[in-house]
Amino acid sequence: MSSSGVENGVKVTEGEAEICFPDSNSVFYNPVQEFNRDLSTSVIKLFAQELSRERRKPNSDKNSSDEDEQRVDHKRDYKEHAEVDSSREDVNTPSDTGALQSGQNERQRNGSGITILEGLAASGLRSVRYALEIPGVKSITANDISADAYKMMQQNIEHNNVQHIVKPSKEDAGLLMYKHRHPPSSRFDVIDLDPYGSASTFLDSAVQAVADGGILLVTCTDMGVLCGNHSEACFGKYGSMSLKAKFCHEMALRLLLFSLESHANRYKRYIKPLLSISVDFYVRVFVQVFTSASEVKRSASKQCLVFLCIGCGSFHFQPMGRCIEQGLSKKYPPALGPPIGPLCDQCGGKFHLGGPMWKDPIHNAEFVARLLKSVKEQPGLLRTSDRIIGLLSVIEEELPDCPLYYSVDHLCGVLHCNTPSLVQIRSAVIEAGYRASSSHACRQALKTNAPHTVVWDIMRCWEKLHPVKRKKENSPGTAILSKEPVIQVCFDAKPGANPISRQKKLLRYQENPEANWGPKPRAKRKKDRETVEEKRQRLQGRKTVEEDKECYKQFPCKRFKTGKCEYGDECKYSHDVNLYTGKRHSDCSVQEESKAEAME
Repeated sequence: MSSSGVENGVKVTEGEAEICFPDSNSVFYNPVQEFNRDLSTSVIKLFAQELSRERRKPNSDKNSSDEDEQRVDHKRDYKEHAEVDSSREDVNTPSDTGALQSGQNERQRNGSGITILEGLAASGLRSVRYALEIPGVKSITANDISADAYKMMQQNIEHNNVQHIVKPSKEDAGLLMYKHRHPPSSRFDVIDLDPYGSASTFLDSAVQAVADGGILLVTCTDMGVLCGNHSEACFGKYGSMSLKAKFCHEMALRLLLFSLESHANRYKRYIKPLLSISVDFYVRVFVQVFTSASEVKRSASKQCLVFLCIGCGSFHFQPMGRCIEQGLSKKYPPALGPPIGPLCDQCGGKFHLGGPMWKDPIHNAEFVARLLKSVKEQPGLLRTSDRIIGLLSVIEEELPDCPLYYSVDHLCGVLHCNTPSLVQIRSAVIEAGYRASSSHACRQALKTNAPHTVVWDIMRCWEKLHPVKRKKENSPGTAILSKEPVIQVCFDAKPGANPISRQKKLLRYQENPEANWGPKPRAKRKKDRETVEEKRQRLQGRKTVEEDKECYKQFPCKRFKTGKCEYGDECKYSHDVNLYTGKRHSDCSVQEESKAEAME
């Protein structure tokens, strides 16, 4: 390498890439995120293969009506932004819309490879891996606004000999994507956003800068916001209220998908989720973006609000819209509601209202199956392939049409009863005539199409087999158990209750890989840098209010009065004998006099 600083620094090998750092903390690197990068590489590789086959198809195989609609949309968008884009050399005249569309089609027919943008590249590791491990890549733009990161990217790109594919960029990621909105031929086939924290500030530009049929890969690590600890912040960032519930990790995915769909709809575009995962300390979604004004009209029917009982945790959905099709007639009226009354019919509790969130499936089953097959065909290619196979296997088993899930330990916690095994509870659901599955987002999850009344009836049947002592009369558990179950179920193992991924003992839910494995601190200057442990110690107990020990000295010690205070002089209460003879401190007397005057 040309830089001695890099040669004398730290080298990290991941996949086929070797990345160099001047020291271990100079640029953000988290080894736990190798799973994230491996999965992203596999997804883009599969997408590139399918896109290459699609581009080789003759135009006659495509839907002509969709092409006409997209051509009209491109023409309108082009006229709206013609003045802004007039300074760009690659922009045609507004009247040359046909040539613009034919140029885009020509690019597709030639199959010249895909274009990728990594908006926040840091060291450039992800971009270098994409260039080395994904065939059919035309160009990759590795962008970061940090000058240090930009310099590091240049060195790592040269070190891995991928400068003919990867082009470093030092620009604001949002501004860079806005520049590539028009003409459509300048848009990226793949945009990867993996920021520190929330990606909300980049979503508007991302849905415009991705090509029609291209994919967005978006990561958010602000799980405290998305999982209900700061609902007001979630509304400000994503336009939805998050809920603090056991299903919060799947809801976080659906809130992010709703935000993406909402941004895309403003530009006559819509999303199709391919894969959505909630693992470790972040959520990540892989979505395709398409252009269709007619499909955008269906968007409201894909979203819903969530009513969450604050007593027992039952949840209900309120769709935002409906889609009514009768022959050639299509109508999209508002939804009917509400789905429930003001109080929970099981425990009498009140409801919290969350959302809007994405209600439709969060995975594409066919894409997940193809992705799982491609990873299995090369098991030793990726170091985290075992975890990828386990995760995708669980996702394959998830019920696609059942948003959110119950947590079995939470259901038992409400009733204060023993916890059945997952096989037992799923067997009971199956015997009742409903479907049940697990969720990749929670080990104790129960996804089912059974209504909440059936779920609680099953728990009542379980409690009858394993009775508990009912202590609190006004608790949600007592209210639920006061009702007799309408159905009777058996908890013996049923076919389909034990998932295949569990039978094969796949790596479905990985344990914490190392100490301090969560998100690392932001990259800072060397003199301001601190480790995760140092940051934890600095912030430990910052919300604790310091006690004013002197204020206790005005009160007599009860133990000293009986002669049994073992604390002696270290006791925070007073051992002054005057307090026991009725002689109070002057400040206490003043306080009592002021209270008496106030009462008069």
